[in-house]
Amino acid sequence: MKNITLFKHVNSSLNPYRWAISVIAAILISGLFAAITLESRLDTDKKMAEALSPYLVTLIESSDRPELLRVLQSISEATSSDVIVVVDGIIFASSRNLEELDRTFVKPKTYFRIFDFEFGNSEIVTTTNIKKYGHSLSEAQIHIISPLLTSMQNTIGVFIGAFITSILISLFSARQMRKAIKKALRPMNQLHAEIEDMIIENGIDSEPIQIRELEEIRNTVRSTKIALDNVKDQLAETKAKKLSSDAYKRLIHDLHNPVSALRQMASLAHDHSQDMETRGEASDSIPRLADQILNQVMAAKKNLEEEPVAIRDLNIIQCIEDGIRQVQTLKPKKSISAKFQDAWVNVPHDPMLLRRAIVNLLENGLDAAKTQVRVSVVKNKNHTIIQVCDDGLGMDEEKIPVYLQGRGQSSKANRQAFGLSSTNHIIRSHGGKLIYRKSDLGGSCFEIRLGVI
Repeated sequence: MKNITLFKHVNSSLNPYRWAISVIAAILISGLFAAITLESRLDTDKKMAEALSPYLVTLIESSDRPELLRVLQSISEATSSDVIVVVDGIIFASSRNLEELDRTFVKPKTYFRIFDFEFGNSEIVTTTNIKKYGHSLSEAQIHIISPLLTSMQNTIGVFIGAFITSILISLFSARQMRKAIKKALRPMNQLHAEIEDMIIENGIDSEPIQIRELEEIRNTVRSTKIALDNVKDQLAETKAKKLSSDAYKRLIHDLHNPVSALRQMASLAHDHSQDMETRGEASDSIPRLADQILNQVMAAKKNLEEEPVAIRDLNIIQCIEDGIRQVQTLKPKKSISAKFQDAWVNVPHDPMLLRRAIVNLLENGLDAAKTQVRVSVVKNKNHTIIQVCDDGLGMDEEKIPVYLQGRGQSSKANRQAFGLSSTNHIIRSHGGKLIYRKSDLGGSCFEIRLGVI
């Protein structure tokens, strides 16, 4: 289902009712105006006949047909209608034809009557009793027969004009309603912007929302976010402390074997029950073991100074890209290619420390590589795997544990190599593992495997 904005949803929901009401109102208003126009047109004829009634009575009583015919002809020309005076059912005067005088009047066939107006196929018949001083003349009537088409043309014209005007007014009203809906939804947009700012932590000050319920929602969201941030900070610090404790435990475990070996060699060197050769070999081993333990302790001391303060759920791709930019700027001659399964991979980590670990691996890879170093990130159900591979000569796998524990010697200078040891410690402090294997490019491949913390 396609998502639409709240404005479009409200507007489309109101459209059927809005247009139905507009059309019905337009029809009713147009019909009312048309009916008023038609009634006014016909009522004018009737009132004119009533106004002439006293004069017509005089003409009928004096049998002055010429004058009566002249009056009827004037009325006919003014109203575009046929005017007939009937006395006792006989046509006394007519504007149509002199031949029908003194003949029986046959009223046109009509189908329905509204007030004093009768409607036939093509004419409208208005009948008025001829009166003199408030008294009707016995069986004397004046009939005005108007063409239906002419009267209806005016009426239909008024109807169409009123209908179009009503529709235009409805369109203007609909446009104003759309503006009103948009204006009414501005507090919703403000609330949405507020929540987005809270998510991305812009910290932009904003004005209170005018709608009380929305303002209450905003305050609730804000207080909830603050509470969640506090809980997240506490959880991140708790994770960091737990992983630091685990790192100390692993350090103690790593030191256990060389210390035990040193103790054993010291015991053999002072055991007079042993032969001179055995005691000599034990004595020679003591300085070497002591140096290894000292180097391991120095590496541990350096590494333990880099404990994560808090581990938060952040995008690890950003951390890796920052590390690539940092190293590539310093060593631009060899290229670093990156391959990410997704642009956004959330993993609990300390960005500063993990970037330092990645920078160590990238620098070692660029030093060992012939032309390129490749970085890839893959996330599966249980782990997030970061691989740093190069096309160099590779490393002796038997020496990897020595370097990871901080007991190896640097190939660049006569000093202890702390890079891999520091990287291993950072990865361990994140609850992960640093694994070495041969690269498909031909050189070394270090794999950072971070689990769900």
